[in-house]
Amino acid sequence: IPVRSGGTFANWQGLIPGHTSQTLWSKTHPYQDLPRVLDPPSGWLQNANDPPWSTTLPQPLNPKNYPAYFAPPGPISLRAQRSIQLLTTDPKLSLETMVAYKHSTRMALADRLLDDLIPAAQQSGNALARQAAAVLARWDRNANADSRGAVLFNNWFEAMDSDTLFARPWTPSAPLTTPDGLADPKAAVHTLERVARTLRDRSGSLDIAWGNVFRFRSPTEERPANGGYGDLGIFRTIDFAADDAGGYRAVGGDSFVAAIEFSNPVSAKVLLGYGNVTQPDVSGSSTQFAEMESKRLRKALRSRSDIEQHLASSERLNPQF
Repeated sequence: IPVRSGGTFANWQGLIPGHTSQTLWSKTHPYQDLPRVLDPPSGWLQNANDPPWSTTLPQPLNPKNYPAYFAPPGPISLRAQRSIQLLTTDPKLSLETMVAYKHSTRMALADRLLDDLIPAAQQSGNALARQAAAVLARWDRNANADSRGAVLFNNWFEAMDSDTLFARPWTPSAPLTTPDGLADPKAAVHTLERVARTLRDRSGSLDIAWGNVFRFRSPTEERPANGGYGDLGIFRTIDFAADDAGGYRAVGGDSFVAAIEFSNPVSAKVLLGYGNVTQPDVSGSSTQFAEMESKRLRKALRSRSDIEQHLASSERLNPQF
């Protein structure tokens, strides 16, 4: 982290003039200055692209003890909250359980808002809004390929103003239960009705399956996707972009995944979902979409015998010096 002249984290985002002594930095903070914790009482550490203060709870690091430009003091994102909830669900975690939790597509945002949105839509005088509420009430609140209601909820959230969405914003005194509640249920229902009409006209159904719209796609292969945007509070983050077919294809998020148990011997599972399929002129390029679709990782090939058993080709080099 550069040694700054002052200011907050937000002050140093975006374009900064680099021709003045107030903004031009020449030193970086040594390791000793950085936020760090060793063997926290919780027994776990996590990070979901959040500031270091929520790396573990109870919070051992106080943002006030560090320069304000290091990182924002909060909030803890819904994805990080989901990460913490998964870690603290069980007192002990096996490697298999950890892999299962890593693939969680539960939308934490739905857990915070549906208990307000569904009854508000049910009590409205609009028939389409009530139909949408029925779809959301049946939905499992996941973004699995067969989840029905996830597309409707995602489209509704994208149409809402996230800055004014919550009745109770995030607060440090309730770090894992806020934000919560709808600030304006009437406006939320109006948006739900509008989004439902668009979805119905486009797809013919309000409960179209997530995997029918969101896809794992390469030049040679296509499969229904699971996972979704981190803003929805999904731990298995997959970013999508609209495609020419009217749906969405995965373009980011989960890339190389590794789950490692420091046992004896070490047990490790990995996955590179797209493989080397994006590289041109690669013989035998392939994806690992089947594993992504099934939420599986493959065994890491760490020994010579494992590597030789899965060898596609080899070449002996005879360099001339």
